[in-house]
Amino acid sequence: MLVRDCMTPDPITVRPESDPMAAMMVLRSYGFRHLPVLEKGGKLVGIVDRAGLRHFLAEAGFPSVQKRQHYVEQVMTRDVVTVPPECPLEEAASLMVKHQIGSLPVLEQGRLVGIITETDIFKQFVAALGGGTDSIRLSVQLENIPGQIAMLASSIAQANGNILSLVTYPAKQPGRINVTLRIEGTACETLQQVIDDLAGVVLLNMWCS
Repeated sequence: MLVRDCMTPDPITVRPESDPMAAMMVLRSYGFRHLPVLEKGGKLVGIVDRAGLRHFLAEAGFPSVQKRQHYVEQVMTRDVVTVPPECPLEEAASLMVKHQIGSLPVLEQGRLVGIITETDIFKQFVAALGGGTDSIRLSVQLENIPGQIAMLASSIAQANGNILSLVTYPAKQPGRINVTLRIEGTACETLQQVIDDLAGVVLLNMWCS
């Protein structure tokens, strides 16, 4: 899955000269946490978030009655990490973790076309793992050698199980791998028997919704 598949297209933006209070009102009204900052020509020059604005407004004090003194450019982050629409979703998530940020503006040929947030990625993670569906969640550990996952999938299919999703991740033991699956079409008792009959496969967890 790519960033373009789950980003928010044409996001609401603010200007560097915008009032921070107005930016905060926009965030509250729409339930957003981040706003890209575009200069007049449409170039991305920063990003502001709700926490940063809240802290700034609490510390900055009231502006002059005759002349407004506060601007978004005073609080925005200028070194913005961005991604293209074709960026794989997992790479975007990795960038967020690396830079400890909650959103990424999406640029295409230098033009802002969207924004992707940690919430967008979390929703796709839940969907990919089959969360919220009437299915069985099965986690097993097996040897990290060719053919093991195919053998597991074949055995589940023979028990009328339909695999909705499958995720692998390294096991602590060398030469082993953990696999988590969402399965429908069969019963927990049947899957338990399937795993018991497979040599070298260890049942880690089974959750029946």
